[in-house]
Amino acid sequence: MKPTSSRVRALQAQRRIEQGMAEMVGLVRGVVADGVVSSDEATRLAEWTRANPEPASRWPANILARRLGRIFADGRLDGRERDRLATLLDHLARNPEGIGRGFPLATDLPITRPEPDIVFEGQTFVFAGELAYGPTRACEREVLELGGTCERTVNRRTDYIVIGALAAADWSQADFGAHVDEVAQYRSRGVPIAVITEERGASALP
Repeated sequence: MKPTSSRVRALQAQRRIEQGMAEMVGLVRGVVADGVVSSDEATRLAEWTRANPEPASRWPANILARRLGRIFADGRLDGRERDRLATLLDHLARNPEGIGRGFPLATDLPITRPEPDIVFEGQTFVFAGELAYGPTRACEREVLELGGTCERTVNRRTDYIVIGALAAADWSQADFGAHVDEVAQYRSRGVPIAVITEERGASALP
């Protein structure tokens, strides 16, 4: 049986995305090879994300694209942005399957299953752990622009707690372990707080 034209198109699109992701990993590894991220290198990465919108819309390239977009919104790369970008690129270079993969998020963390639909308007978010997207305040700004609210502590108003993609494998010993413990306590009282990965949250961004 021959595949349908729609199936062929889907396979071709998937192949383009996979090739684009492989190209991105190659570029990233080239940037981090000397341990320094120059402004020119960051600019070339930003140009790649704009020239390759299909793979750049998928995790984790979408996080890199948004990070670079914010960095160059003012036309320059400052020292703190350079350091944070270098950390993200290092994770990408070492784990081409995608940041956040390889950690026991799906088993050891109480991630909500099945994964919920993400609604921003009128919902309250708490971010926990180190985020690939960037500083917590940058993530909070995205939520605010989409009509949601953010708080730094878990409480009865919390709708979603987002676990950063750069979370350590031993999450229970990390700073955000207390947040997750609080979620478990609220859940036991019937408060329906959803625990989601950063990847899931990023997939819902427009």
